[in-house]
Amino acid sequence: MIFRALIIFLMLPQLTLAADYYVSMSGRDSNSGESPGAPWQSFSKVNDLILRPGDRVLLRGGDTFSGILYFDSFDRGAASSPIRIKSYGTGRARILAGDGHGILAYNTAGYVISDLDIVGSGRDTNNGSGIFFYADLPGDVKLDRVVITRVDVSGFHHAGIEVGAWNGATGFSNVSISQVQAYDNAKNGITVWGYDAPLSTIYAHRNVFVTASSAYRNHGVSGLEDPSGNGIVISNVDGGGIASCMAYDNGSQNTSNSGPVGIWAWRANRVKIEYNESFDNRTTTGASDGGGFDLDGGVTNSILQYNYSHGNDGHGYLLAQYAGAAPFRKNTIRYNISENDGRRNSSAGIYVWSHSELEITDSHIYNNTIYVSPSSAGNVCALRVVSPTSGLRIRNNVIFTTGGVPLLCVADGQVGMKVQGNAYWSDGSEFKIRWGADLYSSLAAFRASGQEMLKGTATGMSVNPQLDDPGFGGTVGNPDDLKALSAYRPTMASPLVNTGLDLKALFGIAVGDSDFSGTLLPQDGAFDVGAHEL
Repeated sequence: MIFRALIIFLMLPQLTLAADYYVSMSGRDSNSGESPGAPWQSFSKVNDLILRPGDRVLLRGGDTFSGILYFDSFDRGAASSPIRIKSYGTGRARILAGDGHGILAYNTAGYVISDLDIVGSGRDTNNGSGIFFYADLPGDVKLDRVVITRVDVSGFHHAGIEVGAWNGATGFSNVSISQVQAYDNAKNGITVWGYDAPLSTIYAHRNVFVTASSAYRNHGVSGLEDPSGNGIVISNVDGGGIASCMAYDNGSQNTSNSGPVGIWAWRANRVKIEYNESFDNRTTTGASDGGGFDLDGGVTNSILQYNYSHGNDGHGYLLAQYAGAAPFRKNTIRYNISENDGRRNSSAGIYVWSHSELEITDSHIYNNTIYVSPSSAGNVCALRVVSPTSGLRIRNNVIFTTGGVPLLCVADGQVGMKVQGNAYWSDGSEFKIRWGADLYSSLAAFRASGQEMLKGTATGMSVNPQLDDPGFGGTVGNPDDLKALSAYRPTMASPLVNTGLDLKALFGIAVGDSDFSGTLLPQDGAFDVGAHEL
């Protein structure tokens, strides 16, 4: 009986207890590394380990370490029992990565990385990323769970944080990047990318979220064909979003004609970009973009909402489709504010562009508030559509310009476009809408184009919207405080109140539950025009 019990015991899966490994500048590599009293000193001891689910690598807070932490497919955590890389003791540990990566994880996942400062040798000398998760396994696998939180990364060439894959649909799932400060890098602050076959609709990554993070002073690299100087950009993602983040002062050295953007997504499905502030992002004269927010080539079923964009060289909000991208359709820009975007080149508060005609389809721009004053360095328009689109709807927006800036600039060749229920105001200057080759100097005249009409009834208005303090929104500086931004709220006497089209009742559009400030929709049984519901 004892012999039989022993055989059964040996056949059972053997449990391996998780281990802790300590590293300190005061340690020695001859130590066990298994307690704070006997830590290792160098990363080489960690890199020689085979890490298992639940293991922890603990770097002493306040210490500075040089080199790279490298993990491969043998070092595999589990979604329910991840490997943790973090500081211990008081304060954060600092990793000086030199000219390479700070932390490189290759074909592995099941990690939580937290409470670290990671520094490269500088945007012009480094050739790596602060933290880089990369996969190229065969078989279209999804490596599960990557969490990066409370990390500062600076001085890297490619990115502060980078998650990438390049083998069919192989990639990562359940990626969370939060409370990250990514600054003074060259190409990107935070970036997610995957294999990009022309016209493909498969995605490398699933459920990717960037939250409560900031990307700034990522200035780009002159002379590159690809855009550089991005703040936060996710791509090849099915499901996810960017929320409660800030991007500013990025892109000033970009010269690419497919330029950088503060916060954006491309080749993605079911993405929400919301509750963010993106401002003072740059590009160079003659180059493109330098904008606040963007849904770009191959994006579907995605939403830009509750964001604040201001003072950008390029657009505040962009819908764009580049050559060879997968289909672009069913995207929405709603309940956002743009203040004085389009400071350089020929941009706009909201901008729509595609490489070929009619590639942007079945998309919506509604209940946004756009304020634009003239720019000495740009030919700005409040809302500009430069390419023929199919089924683009522009409704219930406040379009407010000063100094003769045009309200709308729309190219010929639109198919099924509807412009309805918008409030137009040219403060101190002539009403101006450019519609193809035509210039309209009044709303009544514009209705002759067939726009601002609904079943034979005139829609829209050309009146002072009586906003609280237009043009003086300034910088909020904390996404948690965006709801308190008052400059673009209508006053009690505003004609915007209760005069918006009911988009759900009239057109079956699900407009969401709340406005820019979090006020439930609608109030008093009717919708307002613009980003705020009084």
